[in-house]
Amino acid sequence: PRVWWAPGGLLGLLPLHTAGFHSAPDDEPERRTVMDRVVSSYTPTIRALRHARRDRPPVTERSRSLIVAMPSTPGLSPLHHAGEEAERIRSFLPGPLPLTGTGSPPGGNAQPRNTPTTARVLAALPQCAITHFACHAASDGTDPSQSRLLLHDHATTPLTVAALAKIDLDRAQLAYLSACGTADPGNLLLLDEAIHLAGAFQLAGFSHVIGTLWPINDRPAADIAELFYTRLAAHTPGGTIAPSHSAEALHEAIRTMRDRYPSMPSLWAGFLHSGA
Repeated sequence: PRVWWAPGGLLGLLPLHTAGFHSAPDDEPERRTVMDRVVSSYTPTIRALRHARRDRPPVTERSRSLIVAMPSTPGLSPLHHAGEEAERIRSFLPGPLPLTGTGSPPGGNAQPRNTPTTARVLAALPQCAITHFACHAASDGTDPSQSRLLLHDHATTPLTVAALAKIDLDRAQLAYLSACGTADPGNLLLLDEAIHLAGAFQLAGFSHVIGTLWPINDRPAADIAELFYTRLAAHTPGGTIAPSHSAEALHEAIRTMRDRYPSMPSLWAGFLHSGA
């Protein structure tokens, strides 16, 4: 069965979808956890859920996908497994457009065409049904609309929540935000507003968004991403993956990681599905 959470106040900071007692043996018939009872999703508001459920054209072999990976980000620590994550998921996605080059320093005149910049990402998003980001992210505690994904030119032209509102995403279906705290509102005074990156992608037009509640380790993040797309493909055998099964696919991926690392929920409990 499915459950949609629309938490208010401090509950919005908690991984309600993974609550329970995970130390029980795998063969226990009735484990006392949410994720062993239901498939969970989140929504900022009931209206946003209705918006996410509107009809969209199916993903076909002619559809496009955008993969943005930042193994090296100017001024920030490297993400050693971001490039690996991009390669591991590429075969699952229709018409993948990879933006994974590290490029020249910001402002340089010789950036390769695959350098992940804000302008290139915003230009590609309207053409793509599926978008996957493997990068750093930052929540803005004073102005949540300025929470951002950190691309090559983040110091001068950040990809913010506010920037997403300006583009047409009629083809958008799935956004996977493999970055730190993309579902973290970042301000205790604005918890009920759901102004964070995952919510922004959903409100901007994506029916399904995968986000995170806290900083994540990029090595298990790559494992979870591959498990997610593997399970998503399993739900649509013989054809192109269907984003409509995203909640179930993430649920199965997180349960697999939970069974591998039951005593380390920090590695897997923060991943959540938002949307239809």
